[in-house]
Amino acid sequence: MPMTPSGTSYSAVVHSPPDTVDDAHDFLERVWAERADVSVPERMVMETVLSELVTNVIQNNPHRPVFCEVALTITADELRLETTDTGEPLAGPPEPRMPGEEAESGRGLALIELMVDELTYRHDAAGNVWSARKVRGRPQAG
Repeated sequence: MPMTPSGTSYSAVVHSPPDTVDDAHDFLERVWAERADVSVPERMVMETVLSELVTNVIQNNPHRPVFCEVALTITADELRLETTDTGEPLAGPPEPRMPGEEAESGRGLALIELMVDELTYRHDAAGNVWSARKVRGRPQAG
């Protein structure tokens, strides 16, 4: 999975198979090695967001290969993580909400929404595009 730094922007590609969510985490580890200014809580938010988004893409497309481009932009004011994947488009707009206590899945988007200041989804010619924005210096909700 190559990583391309461009000042405050970093990007990588996950091809599944053979790549997994671990490859996405490896990407962030390389970014964090270059960016000591990103706090541990900010890192945890971005790691959780990326893990949930990439896991969803892989799990929701088990019978076909998917390509997921990841872009992380770091500024003094915010962290913005965007994923673009070639998975199946969503049937309707996502509604992040916590499932019942007995559910074994379905918490990812709700968790992301609790951790970031903005979460958006759209489907365009490139595929499914998720964007999560976290304002720096602001404690996470919850």
